Amino acid sequence: MRKVACKDVGGLSVEDVLQEFNERREEFGIEDEDIISISTRAAGEGEERKIAMSKGTALAKVIVTIFYWSSE
Repeated sequence: MRKVACKDVGGLSVEDVLQEFNERREEFGIEDEDIISISTRAAGEGEERKIAMSKGTALAKVIVTIFYWSSE
């Protein structure tokens, strides 16, 4: 039985997050037709997320939530 799942990902820009997600989608087992919607918001107070950078870490500026159908 399939169910709705989501991934909440922090990043510096929406474009960066979506580019990395598309590059790694096969790892997650998510096909194009499984994606239901994508929503974005600015990282706000209480949502501080550190992201790995080539030289240390940075705080995410945006949060991207990807809703998709999952069979797991």
